[in-house]
Amino acid sequence: MAKHDIIGDVRGKGLMTGIELVTDRTSKKPATEQAAKVFEHTKDLGLLIGKGGFFGNVLRIKPPMCITKADVDYIIDVLDIAFTEL
Repeated sequence: MAKHDIIGDVRGKGLMTGIELVTDRTSKKPATEQAAKVFEHTKDLGLLIGKGGFFGNVLRIKPPMCITKADVDYIIDVLDIAFTEL
């Protein structure tokens, strides 16, 4: 969140994590179009994530139980690339 202003909230339960994208953190206006672009870009980079939320602006990460630190590092790197290239 500190690096990318489009991230309005990061939340989760267990291993499932949701990243809510907003155009403005104060008004929390959904960034639906940008979420779709990040979703497609991560797929092009080899990371399969989900997309949801009432406005389609929440990226869902649901890793398997056998996830490793290397896997987490890869996820973070790919998301950073996708957010940076928005």
